[in-house]
Amino acid sequence: MRKLIAVGVLVGGLLAGAGAAMAQPAPGQGGIGDPLTLAASGVLIPYITGGGHGTLALIEVASPVQGNSDAHMVFFNATCARVGDSVGIGQTENHIVFQDVNSVLPAGTNGLVIIAGVESDGFTLRPLDYPIHSRVYLFDSADGRSRILNPIIMDTAEFGSNNSGILGAHLWSPLRTAATFYAPLETASVKTQLTLVCPRSTIIGLVAKGAVADDPNTPGDETKAAVSESALGGPVSASSGPLSNLGFPLISPPFKTTSVAGDMRARIYNTDEILKRDVRTTCDCLSPDIPVAAISTFYADAAEAADGSYTELEVTVNPDPAKQTGSFAGYRSVFTVGSGLNNFVGGLSTGSRDSIQGNVSDTR
Repeated sequence: MRKLIAVGVLVGGLLAGAGAAMAQPAPGQGGIGDPLTLAASGVLIPYITGGGHGTLALIEVASPVQGNSDAHMVFFNATCARVGDSVGIGQTENHIVFQDVNSVLPAGTNGLVIIAGVESDGFTLRPLDYPIHSRVYLFDSADGRSRILNPIIMDTAEFGSNNSGILGAHLWSPLRTAATFYAPLETASVKTQLTLVCPRSTIIGLVAKGAVADDPNTPGDETKAAVSESALGGPVSASSGPLSNLGFPLISPPFKTTSVAGDMRARIYNTDEILKRDVRTTCDCLSPDIPVAAISTFYADAAEAADGSYTELEVTVNPDPAKQTGSFAGYRSVFTVGSGLNNFVGGLSTGSRDSIQGNVSDTR
């Protein structure tokens, strides 16, 4: 009875506003550090400017420890392909910078942005000199909905490789292999949306560009060593260690090289703890503002999901690079349609796939 009262309070609060004004940890990924702590090496943040209303995305970056004179932003679209110009955001100590994504990329572009340092050539990324804090603000002028998305941090300054030399369970937080969330019944007035981040190896991990031999007929064409085509580099060899050739922490399991259909699974339960649906969906790079009803019609089933539903999302770890699904992060928004007053936004509750299934010793 108590859980039904609690559900009623949440849904009732949403309806009340309906008429209001408009790496390499072993054995797998264990990104369990705080994503809001000081971020070493760099960060990866989703941005959303597309959708029916045209959202404004504003990235905030602060450098509280010491300055990062060569800090840089590199943008990718929703399929993790590089887009637009990179943007220099050099900072002094205690400096805070705000970057309007709409002033850099065409309106309606969604994707991910890397914030890291840059070499003197202006193109090759390298780890930040000093830790940063960051987040992205999303504004919808049509209905007043505002959201804050927290970053994916590559390394924690207080516990990670830049501080102790030991790579542990604080890398690429909060990327994990499973997550859970509650969703009230989908109606015309109350909606739940997910934003899922499943990066590709264009971010880090792919070594596909071989050495370039010197052409004696082309002056200045010196022999170049094999490099990674990923923005943050990749492993030099199968046993090259925990850092990429550019010095960034690698991630295990590695990011996928291309979209893998049906790579995410969902188990959906009603509020009586009865498994009602198991479905497959696809998570590729950035999937913004997904209505849960697009994952399964069960979320809108007034008979079976009258009090809402509980869902467990997971990806599988596959040693075959062609089938690798990597890890993911996610954000949930529960809101009243047409209102900016009731908008509950936050990151998904996360864990490893195996530990959520009951094997609490697993850290993937």
